[in-house]
Amino acid sequence: MLIAGVSEKIITPDFPAFLTGYPLPLDRYHTDVHDDIKAHCFYLQNRGVRLAIVTLDLCYYSKSRVQIVRRQIEQACGIPAGHIMISTTHTHSGPAPAGIPFGLWDEDREMYPHYLDEVNRQIVAGVQAAMMNVFPAEIAIGHGICGKEQNVGGNRRDKEGLTDPQVWVTAIRDDAKAVRGILVDYALHPTFLHAENRSLSADYPAYIYEYFQKNDPAVIVGFQMGASGNQSSRHFRSGQTFAEARRVGYALASEAQRVLARLEYDSDPQLFSMRADISPALKPIPTPEQAAQDQQNAEKAYQDSVSGHKPYPLQRTLECALIGANRRLLIAQAGEKALDGYRALLPFEIMVLGIGAGRIVGVPCEMFVEFGLRLKQESPCVLTCLATTTNGASNGYLYTQEAFAEGGYEPMVSIFAPEAGDQVIDAALGLLRKECL
Repeated sequence: MLIAGVSEKIITPDFPAFLTGYPLPLDRYHTDVHDDIKAHCFYLQNRGVRLAIVTLDLCYYSKSRVQIVRRQIEQACGIPAGHIMISTTHTHSGPAPAGIPFGLWDEDREMYPHYLDEVNRQIVAGVQAAMMNVFPAEIAIGHGICGKEQNVGGNRRDKEGLTDPQVWVTAIRDDAKAVRGILVDYALHPTFLHAENRSLSADYPAYIYEYFQKNDPAVIVGFQMGASGNQSSRHFRSGQTFAEARRVGYALASEAQRVLARLEYDSDPQLFSMRADISPALKPIPTPEQAAQDQQNAEKAYQDSVSGHKPYPLQRTLECALIGANRRLLIAQAGEKALDGYRALLPFEIMVLGIGAGRIVGVPCEMFVEFGLRLKQESPCVLTCLATTTNGASNGYLYTQEAFAEGGYEPMVSIFAPEAGDQVIDAALGLLRKECL
């Protein structure tokens, strides 16, 4: 029979940390803490199989850090490293969890190694606490709907473009039928707070936690981000404020609560973990001349939109394209040496956690919503959800062929080729189909 444990640990830095997620301003250090950022830990054990799921209120977590903390958990708790899933919520108002943001990737040059050591210690302590306080449990997975019809979010490249409004909920309750742990998964960038914000925050996921914990402070609530590469609040928010983050966080939590009311729980679920490694195709490095010309074109388009007082969503889209062009120029100027740091990201780990009838697929990438929809449509398991920015960082978007032809921020800033997204989904579907044979 299933036993489970849940816990949370605060990972708020005790120093003014650089807030990652935006390339400017260069002095974006946090001046106050709006809400503590946390590690949320969920432990499951049944029929001799043990799993751990950890969610971190960080923008991403490097592959090397994930590997280190998994080994630490295995040594301290006995959970196999391959049975541990570590996801980040992708907040853009959290401390830099690797090197200088928007520079060339280099896992050997962390901004705050002492802080990341402490994050790892808190993750291990959180999993230990969950294991030390287990209870007879039952678990369920299901989903509801909350999307652009509720002005929550949608496609940032095209207001009428594809979205994924499913709100996935994994719930753990004890033998008294009290819900003790909730894991929410949703495809929307946590970018309600923009670059002018200097308050440390988990963004809208913080309000999902608050919604549930204001009624039950003991419940542990985590968040995983779905296929959000082209999903944001850009066309749907009234401002980039904490009030808007609260509105959306509460809307998603309210839908999650409705899902909780109709879930069917399992007290004896099969638990398992599967993984595959894949090295997605990379784009050729452009010549410095071509990259410089693209950067100039992007700069002009953005400045023209500002001087022409174009609508904000268009200005922001062109500003992001300029960010991508600047990054592409940086890579072009570095040449083949630019890829040295990125090779540490490869291979990508594709992970499938099986929990009864449910499947959580973890990938390190920021993926366009088209890939998340394809995964769920083609999965042989009806209850399949996707957790991105999981088990490492990809440092680049996986985008569609159509987006590549259109251009813009995501395909321009990414080091990956247009076919990389389908390569990752093919690998995930291979695991799901193998397990369902």
